[in-house]
Amino acid sequence: MTSSFIRSIQLLLSISILIVVHEFGHFILAKTFKVRVERFFLFFDPWFSIFKKKIGNTIYGIGWIPLGGYVKISGMMMNEERNSDKKNSWDFCSKSAIKRLLIVSGGIISNIILSIILFSLLLFQYGEINLPTKNVKYGIEVDSLGEKIGLKNGDNILLINGRYIHYFNDIPRAIILGNSITINRMGKTMKLLLNNDKKRILFDQKEFKFSIRPRIPPIIKYVIKGSSADKSGFKQDDEILAINSEFILFFDQLKESLSKYKKNQSLLISINRDGRIIQKKIFLDKNGILGFYLKDFIDMDEIFLFDQKKYSIMESFSYGVQRTWNVLNHHISFMKNMFHLETKAYKHLGSIFSMAKEFPNQWNLDVFLTLTASLSIWLAFLNLLPIPSLDGGYILFLIIEIITRRKIKEKIFERFTIIGFITISLMMMMVIIWDIFKVFFS
Repeated sequence: MTSSFIRSIQLLLSISILIVVHEFGHFILAKTFKVRVERFFLFFDPWFSIFKKKIGNTIYGIGWIPLGGYVKISGMMMNEERNSDKKNSWDFCSKSAIKRLLIVSGGIISNIILSIILFSLLLFQYGEINLPTKNVKYGIEVDSLGEKIGLKNGDNILLINGRYIHYFNDIPRAIILGNSITINRMGKTMKLLLNNDKKRILFDQKEFKFSIRPRIPPIIKYVIKGSSADKSGFKQDDEILAINSEFILFFDQLKESLSKYKKNQSLLISINRDGRIIQKKIFLDKNGILGFYLKDFIDMDEIFLFDQKKYSIMESFSYGVQRTWNVLNHHISFMKNMFHLETKAYKHLGSIFSMAKEFPNQWNLDVFLTLTASLSIWLAFLNLLPIPSLDGGYILFLIIEIITRRKIKEKIFERFTIIGFITISLMMMMVIIWDIFKVFFS
């Protein structure tokens, strides 16, 4: 199976779970308040459905358009004044405004609960391993994008937006969404402003590749058998100190130094092996490769002290709520950047095609659950927006009704719903077209 197919299957499964959970939220609250549910469908079913079966008063089924799902609640669109003689006790419109508000909010509530449960389960099962920012003793290593926004190898990040970031893995995201970075560069404190021009550097690219890593010494993790390094006698845990008398302290310096030499050229490399300084002669092969892999910072427990946490069931739930809130905040902050056209963050706006690329090309349950939890809280937020035809639009009308104690006329509600539906449909079409354009023409 191709990686694209595997990603698509994971996305379809994730979306199906989110839809079922969302619609089940409406369904269970409708049943709780004794409101009849006529249909419960995964995916849309115009003209025909893949499967359907009637159980009690409800038809359960699967449609053929995988862009959503729905529950049809009896009397939800009924005009109370015009059809009062047809109103039944099981109709939606016969219930109080508070009960109707809860039923309409059921999908949003369910998606929030799902996100919290999934994050809590992951935290309970695996705990967390994080690198505290204070333990990044050699500063940072940045890519070309980091250099363009003003960062340099060896900088120590002190604050972002005036706030200390406790864990290093949160720093890249904080920079992307932030407005300023306070750094220590060779003993001097500096403040870098992230204006729209610098944000454009980060966002104005086909694929988002901005990364920051802890700066690390070049220590060999693995020597490839039969390679030039193997033949020259290099071993695991050897630390590279110099190349042709040029001192090397960090991995980024090693990369820069090697880029100066030609392929098939002889090099004299000095190494530290168990406290002894040894020199080895080695050749760059025709591909410019020495023949060993270097350790990443996660392999250097003796240098970087990680925080490892295990959570009880109650603790995992508390931190699951916090993780859900943090993920939602990140989504909202990124969306705010999209409204600043100068940043070109809109280039990373995507539809289901972009979402599919977030899933790994091989099945990984942990990643699948993490992405599903993230999508679930984002779906809850989008449905909470006060746009007619979304749950949030209906919630807005019901809140107005509760405050004014007057029911909004159905004609007004229907007109706003139609306008909202057309608006959302056009927006979805534009996003899908934009996504296709990015994939095939960018």
